[in-house]
Order: sequence, then C-alpha cells, then structure tokens
Amino acid sequence: MDRTPATDGPATDHTTLEYSCVVTVSPADHDDHPVVSVRGVLFSPREEGALRQVLLAQLLDRGRVVVDLSEATVPWGSPAQLFPTTLAEAGGWPLARLVLAGADPLTARILRAARVHLTVPLAATITEARLLLDARPPRVAAQHELPCAPAAPLLARLAVASVCEEWELDDGLHDGAATVATELVTNAVEHAGTACILEIALDRRCLQIAVRDRSPVAKGRPEITVTRNGGYGLLVVQGLSRGWGVTPHAHGKTVWALLDAGDDPRF
Repeated sequence: MDRTPATDGPATDHTTLEYSCVVTVSPADHDDHPVVSVRGVLFSPREEGALRQVLLAQLLDRGRVVVDLSEATVPWGSPAQLFPTTLAEAGGWPLARLVLAGADPLTARILRAARVHLTVPLAATITEARLLLDARPPRVAAQHELPCAPAAPLLARLAVASVCEEWELDDGLHDGAATVATELVTNAVEHAGTACILEIALDRRCLQIAVRDRSPVAKGRPEITVTRNGGYGLLVVQGLSRGWGVTPHAHGKTVWALLDAGDDPRF
C-alpha cells in the first residue's frame, strides 16, 4: 500500500492519509462539521499521530467533528485514548465537540472499557452522532500545556477560570479549583523543574485537577512537610480536596486532587 505523509493544516476538502489504515476527511457540508472516516487498524504510533493531527486540526478549525469508525478497528491501549486526549487538547466541551459513530461491537466494547464514551460519545449511526454533538457528555475535560516559568501558576489560574466559566461552575468550586491548580503547578515549577500539563475534568460528582510533569517520583504519596521556608502547598491541596495522590509514569508523574462537585443535574 502506498504511504503518504500527513497534511499539516485543517482539511477543508476531501483528504486522504494512508498507512496500514486510511483516514478520509469529507468537506464540512452538513451543519458546518466534517466527517472523518477511518478504515483499517490503528496499530502504530505513526498512524495514531497522523489521525491525531487531522482530528486536532479539524477540532480547532471547525469545533464539531464526527468520526466514522464503521470500517475501522481500534485496539486496546493508546489508540483508544487518542480520541479523549485530542478532544481535551483542543479545549474540550463545549468549545470542541467530538462524537464517534458506527463502531463494530468489538471496537465499541474496547472504547467503553477504556471509558472513552464518557467524554467522547459513541453513536450507532452518523445521523445519531450529529444529534449527540449538541449533547453534553457524562464527563467533560480540558488540558493546557504550561511552561516551566514563574508565570505558569498564573496561567493555570486563568485556564481554570476559563474552564469553570464554560462549564458554568459555582464560585465556591471555581475558587477551590483555582487554588489547587495554582499549588500543584507551583510545585511542578519549583520542585520538578519541568514544563507541565494541567488537566481538568468534571463529571456528575467530582472535579479533578491534575498536573503532569516530567520528573520521576518514587511510588506512593509524598509526606506533607511544612517548614519555615514553605511546604504549605500540599497542605492547602489536602484541605480543599476530598482526596489527592501521585501517579508515576514512565517519563514523569501526575499529581492529582479531587474536589466535590455536588450532584450536577446537567449530566
């Protein structure tokens, strides 16, 4: 099969990317949103990267995208997580909206097992997917890349303020989320010494604030130690959240905190 490189910009006309699978972008001729059709098996990082590039470009350009998976197979693992992570990178709901359509039973089970359907709805048909573009999913998420710089905590507060306004959260939850994000990002800048990614997610009962950096950590949650020179940040996080912890990764860690969001009837 011929292999052609991915295009860089938004595809406003019929575009095809070929690896062991084929990604086709149809023009946005129905309610101003394109349909991205995937045929074949997503099994390599190169294919994942090509599809991610197409989806991100379309989400940033159009804001509303339907993905046709009727002729695709999505294996377990990173290919399944491609859809929610790309949506979050594009700003998340309601700025960016993504719905998957037509997945076969096996692919649908994989996507549900990976909890993809909580942020990226699954539809049986393209027609149903178009309707779901207007519905709020059970879980909404957004992420922001932040530099290793003194301005990063302020940028985190601004990002939280924007997301809380878009999700129509009350002022008390907004203030708590902004404070937790500020403390976690400050720790990443001062102690990890790397750039980081701020991840914000909301479901019916819980708002999660997480900061992923590139500094490794031993397993387990660190002890909170307060000294004359500081150390109050994690104490503040503990006081404002119902739980917090650290998740190690191959190339760093994620420090996260959960805040009570009440029982939101909009979900």
